[in-house]
Amino acid sequence: MQSAHSGGDAGGLQEHLHTTGKPFSSAELQAMTQRGAMRHVVSDVYAENVVPDSPAVRAAAAAMLLNSALAEHGVLCGETAAWVHLGTAAPKKLTVLVDAETNRRFSVRKVQLHRSRLSPEDVERFGPTACTTSLRTAADLFCGTGVRHLRRALDRIAEGYGRAERILQRWPCAQSPLWDRDEDLWHPGPEDERIMHQRWHTIDQLLHQSQSGPWQLADLVMRILSRTGWDHQRHRRIGELIAQCVSRRLPTVR
Repeated sequence: MQSAHSGGDAGGLQEHLHTTGKPFSSAELQAMTQRGAMRHVVSDVYAENVVPDSPAVRAAAAAMLLNSALAEHGVLCGETAAWVHLGTAAPKKLTVLVDAETNRRFSVRKVQLHRSRLSPEDVERFGPTACTTSLRTAADLFCGTGVRHLRRALDRIAEGYGRAERILQRWPCAQSPLWDRDEDLWHPGPEDERIMHQRWHTIDQLLHQSQSGPWQLADLVMRILSRTGWDHQRHRRIGELIAQCVSRRLPTVR
């Protein structure tokens, strides 16, 4: 894993972070927020205003919501990691990634848990808190990992509607049955379109922060998605979609 970020002693940071009941009640924390002494960070975690907002503060706040096992073995990922890196809207539920080779079971109350292959270069630390790098976070968002809605890869979403039309045009002559293939017949509504555009925008920001190119991200996405062989056609399509994102021509469902 990469070296810890600067930003002050992690223990020192947590001295300036407070959760409901430790020692202040929810009403007291909200009253201090209204007076400008505190600010809300995430869930029921508040920070004293003497501490400037930063990725280290956001990561420390997220860590306060994890149980000890996930704090030790889990890695903040997806929308939570994007929030840590970029300061986007605070997540309503933390998204945490555990390496697929980890055999132990975890209590996931109030946490959305994912398992996937992780390499050391995919992870960086903010103090004691592990978080996926900007590039890995962008790849996970593309794959639908660590997101609350539309948990499918963006290239599959982008091509989905055209596939549904082709299937329905062939039915009932299609050789393959249509049951258990809801993903082929799904078409996004206006809210889904908004969520997809927001995800693409976040991917663009993360890619810029990581100083990586579209094809570096496409390579990482394929390493995450590939279970057997490398699909060169899909790799090319993913790279083209990401290049559209970077050029501000956000991909849409065809």
